[in-house]
Amino acid sequence: MIKKLRPVFFAVVVGCTCAFFLFREVEKKTLAPKSEGNAVAVQIGVFKDEENAQKMRDTYGGVVFKDEELFRVYYSILNKDDNINFITKYLNEKGINYYLKKLNLKDEVLDSSLKIEALMSKTNGESKLALNEELLNMYKEVI
Repeated sequence: MIKKLRPVFFAVVVGCTCAFFLFREVEKKTLAPKSEGNAVAVQIGVFKDEENAQKMRDTYGGVVFKDEELFRVYYSILNKDDNINFITKYLNEKGINYYLKKLNLKDEVLDSSLKIEALMSKTNGESKLALNEELLNMYKEVI
C-alpha cells in the first residue's frame, strides 16, 4: 500500500513546488505600484460623456474635471483625514457611492487649500459642507 502511495505523494510535492515558484513570479508582475499622493479626491463618478458627468454634478454636487478622455466628478478634494472621514460618512448616509483617489497636487495649490481645510477641521455639519464647496471652487480655478 505504501509503495503505491509513494509516487502520488512525490507527484503532489513536485507539483506544489513548481506552482509555488510559478505563481510567485506572476504575483510580482501583477502587483500595481502604490501611487503616493498628497491629497485625496472623493470621486463620485467617471464618464466618457461630459453631459452625463454634468447631470451627476447637478444631482449630487461636486465639480467635473476632464482627465485625458474621461470626465471625473469629484465631490471633494481633501488632505486631512478627519475631513475625508466626515465627507465619506456624509456620502454613506446619503447613499452616494464614491471612490477615494490619490492625487498629486502642486505645492502652491496644496498650501492654499490647507488653510481652508484647517478651518474645515474646526467646524461641524453644514459649515464643513460649505467650506468643501469653497475648496472645490478653488480647485476648479487652478487645476
